[in-house]
Amino acid sequence: MPARARLASFALGAVLVLAGLAAGLATAEVALRLFPRSRMTIDLRALHELRPDRAWLYGMRPGAATVAAGVRYAVNADGFRDRTYGRPKPPGTFRIVVLGDSLAFGYGVPLEASFPKLLEASLADLLPRIEVLNLGVCGYNPFTEAALFTDEGVTYEPDLVLVQFCVNDLNDPTLHFDSSSFARLPAIPDDAFPDPSRRGAIPAPSVAERLCSASRACTFVRERAFARPPDARTIEATLATRDDPTDGELGWLRARYGDIASRARAKGARFAVVVFPYATELDRHATGRLNDRLVALGRDAGWPTIDLLPAFRAHVRDAEPLFIDLWHPTAAGYRVAADAVLRALRCDGLLPLVPPADCAP
Repeated sequence: MPARARLASFALGAVLVLAGLAAGLATAEVALRLFPRSRMTIDLRALHELRPDRAWLYGMRPGAATVAAGVRYAVNADGFRDRTYGRPKPPGTFRIVVLGDSLAFGYGVPLEASFPKLLEASLADLLPRIEVLNLGVCGYNPFTEAALFTDEGVTYEPDLVLVQFCVNDLNDPTLHFDSSSFARLPAIPDDAFPDPSRRGAIPAPSVAERLCSASRACTFVRERAFARPPDARTIEATLATRDDPTDGELGWLRARYGDIASRARAKGARFAVVVFPYATELDRHATGRLNDRLVALGRDAGWPTIDLLPAFRAHVRDAEPLFIDLWHPTAAGYRVAADAVLRALRCDGLLPLVPPADCAP
């Protein structure tokens, strides 16, 4: 065969191979978009998507669903783990919006066992028209919660806004954000960090990484074939409990919660903070100093703070465990939380109900 013919044959073969590869990648891309990764993985990160167009950076993908450890997680059309609620709010309805991270979301339990839904079920026996909306997103911190409320939460016309606090809200959020979204988030602003000077040394994504993040097929391959676990120091820093934060970190927290409170107030809504304990804090030798400081911060700022530590400690010897890990309550733990929140809301006059007779003066 003449050299020119061999070259033409080789070129044609190369073109066919490249065309086949491109077709295969295109097919994979379409399949991964039509059939969510939730069918192939039980990781909750399959529920999330990057939102570089929004100040809240990432959120949950409307319609996504997955099953993990026998628990089904489904995202409604608005991007939250809840049923869909009408906008505008139905007349005569008392509506509560709950903001938070995986604790509000209900990690590890069915939706109806999460504390927002347990609270809604309890209030249904006391109020004729009550709705408690779960706007929790795994990995969020007060910065993303405030951004989400400003952008989406206010449109639900709440009468009361509850924001759930977890001690890891005071940690460097980078690993929490990234572990929830399956990708290193670009351009995280300093305001997302309780202390920007303690910001981790995780480099920003490269151009190639950002381009790959736009493709479901590329992301799918990268996550499974080239995923690198975070180093031990990063994990240790993320899991550390900042029981004695600096005044600057508490100032950051006050500013973020202040943003939510002021926007809620502008819509005629009340605002309160719900402080969840963590597992090792239930030990009778633990001081609870952070909780006391958060209650004092709320008193000074002008919003109620519901500290759940006493309620959890009162049930620590119950037959059912209250935590599945350091942060996340079990179904029994969520029941304790919901009962304590309901009582506090009634005693603080945050519900259109007569306070119980046994409220402390």
